[in-house]
Amino acid sequence: MKLNYEIALERLATDSADKKVLELLSATKGFQISELTSLSAKQLLTIAEKLDITEASMRMALSRQTKQGKLIRNKGKYALAKSLNPFVLPRFWLDIKHRKMHWCGDWLLINQGDLKLNPTILRRLNNKAELLGLKFIQSLGWVRPNNLVDLREEVLFHFNAVIEQSGLLICYLKEIDKQWLAQLMQSWPVQQLNQFYTDAYEMISNECDLIAKATDREVLIRSFAIGRLLVENLSKDPWLPAEMIDESARTRLIDQSVEYYEQIKPAWLKVMV
Repeated sequence: MKLNYEIALERLATDSADKKVLELLSATKGFQISELTSLSAKQLLTIAEKLDITEASMRMALSRQTKQGKLIRNKGKYALAKSLNPFVLPRFWLDIKHRKMHWCGDWLLINQGDLKLNPTILRRLNNKAELLGLKFIQSLGWVRPNNLVDLREEVLFHFNAVIEQSGLLICYLKEIDKQWLAQLMQSWPVQQLNQFYTDAYEMISNECDLIAKATDREVLIRSFAIGRLLVENLSKDPWLPAEMIDESARTRLIDQSVEYYEQIKPAWLKVMV
């Protein structure tokens, strides 16, 4: 997906209030302030006004998403229901800093074994696998580099939640022959990922220059439009090891994104605190 303000603003205008409230609560995590992981209706309505979201649509979105179980309401504040899970998908982009570990060249493999899974379950598993950075290899199963802390536990948590039964085979592959290794290494769009790291870094750098001269309201609208698009793309990153991608480009993007959040934080705190 291309990252630019025109596309971001167009999507902001067309997306529903339900989607916006979920993304708003998700995006606040980037400020790294624990008190802002849940917001009151008053806070959300104040933000909605600044973002040209009507009070009626915001209240309806909060009610609807709470009834659907996507939001939880506690002591007058709303938070994402999935935030209570030990492993959250999509992954929070900053968590890569403490999740990544040295890759020894081994791979995590998960296979359905003898389980008979219907097409709906398989489709849901593939959706989870994509967010976990797993790729399906015919005759093997879902596989990815074993380069993340708690990867096995994370994968089992999400796969078991889908199939609701035991029987999955999960193991590590080591000392793979060159032919299979080459096939595995080519299963991810590495060139596309590296290009995203570069393009997104340039865009966020330009945004930092622009918002330095913007009014608070302009910062709110511009950063919400851009930020949700950025987070959407970062959440799809498979977190591959340095041996497979341009880690310096990825690190540079993450560091620049942290700086971006620091720059927009004052304007957001004025309406959230």
